[in-house]
Amino acid sequence: MAINRLGEPGNQSLLMFYDHVELSFSNVDNMLEAFKGSTRGTVYLMPYQVVFVAKDSKEALKSFTMPFYLMKGCEIKQPVLGANYIKGTINAEPIGGWDGSATFKLTFTSGGAIEFGQLMLRTASQ
Repeated sequence: MAINRLGEPGNQSLLMFYDHVELSFSNVDNMLEAFKGSTRGTVYLMPYQVVFVAKDSKEALKSFTMPFYLMKGCEIKQPVLGANYIKGTINAEPIGGWDGSATFKLTFTSGGAIEFGQLMLRTASQ
């Protein structure tokens, strides 16, 4: 039996999720193996955070949680060529397994970036 502590995804309601999303990082202060390249998986929008879970459990980055209070400069991008994506900066949480900050990019390869991004920005501002 798994027990979720307050603030973990299991104790929050799920607002929205999308499969077929790629998470990648750039401008990482301390580049860990898990931050190299991109990881495919599912992104979940919760009332206080965004949670990414890798599709393949063999990935170096199995999951990544981004609380809204650690995110800044988030934008929804619609390139002429390529899939829409959400980009922003995430700061490391104390004792979170890494230090510093990084630019993240969530690419929605099967659509949904606009809907997810708009609801994410509205939820984060509340």
